Amino acid sequence: MRALLVLLLTFTAASVLVSGARAEEVNPANAVAEALVERMIAAERGVKDAVYTLHRREWADGGLIPEERMAIKWRRGGDVYMRWVGDRYNGREVLYSPTLTGGKLLVSTSAYVPTLTLDPTGSVAMRGNRHSVLEAGLSFPVRMVREDFELARRRPELALSAEDLGPRVLFGEGARCARVTMPKDQEPGFYGMKSEFCVADRTGLPVFFEITDRMNGVVQVVERFNFVGVKVNQGLTDADFSADNPAYNL
Repeated sequence: MRALLVLLLTFTAASVLVSGARAEEVNPANAVAEALVERMIAAERGVKDAVYTLHRREWADGGLIPEERMAIKWRRGGDVYMRWVGDRYNGREVLYSPTLTGGKLLVSTSAYVPTLTLDPTGSVAMRGNRHSVLEAGLSFPVRMVREDFELARRRPELALSAEDLGPRVLFGEGARCARVTMPKDQEPGFYGMKSEFCVADRTGLPVFFEITDRMNGVVQVVERFNFVGVKVNQGLTDADFSADNPAYNL
């Protein structure tokens, strides 16, 4: 009930902001999507750190890679630790910090192979990845959706079209979902042609994020993320992002 009240209040505030229409003409689905985006933005601002499991599929190296699952620790400022926990690359570890690792990406693929020290945006680190570790964390999907809506507000002729997908339960998490179509053929500055996202009732943060775009001349899903079991502001410390942590194989 509280989550519904928050959404309704945000809906009221957001309804005057939807691009390309006067308040009385607003498509209700557009206003719901806008309200969800505003809620994500507000929630993300309050996150100092987070732990969660990420389920990831994304377009890389010419195709959509199989799903990967990673247990993640993230701290505002760019500190990230990941451990692969699914069938694909199970046990792989990645650590990055602008300060604690000197801006280098540390990668461990096996207890019997030396840890690699990589440029986080170099060709080796980017192999099999659509995004670098610099875009890891909950802030990235929130920023992508926010920037698309901001672009549409600046350019009223670029009307967004939303669908209210209603409530869902994802990985035991109650959420409200929307799908937004962007006129990317008119403005390539949009992140994708469509974005679908679900905002958790409990946290106000994304629990699902999917982008559809044109790749190799075909409109298809190019990335899909599930953020599972998100816990925020856990008091993570430098030890959580140190290669000397005895729990890590780095």
